[in-house]
Amino acid sequence: MYNDELPEFRKVKKTHVIKLVNSLLIGASGASLVSLEDFEDNHFRMIFKLSYFQLADGNDMPSKSQWNTFKKKIKRRDHSIFVFREYGKIDCGSKGLESEMCLYLDFGFLYT
Repeated sequence: MYNDELPEFRKVKKTHVIKLVNSLLIGASGASLVSLEDFEDNHFRMIFKLSYFQLADGNDMPSKSQWNTFKKKIKRRDHSIFVFREYGKIDCGSKGLESEMCLYLDFGFLYT
């Protein structure tokens, strides 16, 4: 999706979003949120540990089904959330986790 095709996002307090994302990313392995980045257009990027997902043997990325289930979980929590199609791996080295790979997902809150 190109920037000119994105909807307009409403401003939401980062403290509220951190609470929401933390509640989504609590799993059997504990808290998975590494950081939450906010952007000028009011969308956010959650960066979280790969350990949030249970990976099949030999896989180093969650399956498409696991991503889709996670996206549905987010949207069920708040129907005004718009989840970007793009997601993937990101280096967590800059976030204080030495040479660990993390995952990212971008989202924003739509006007309702």
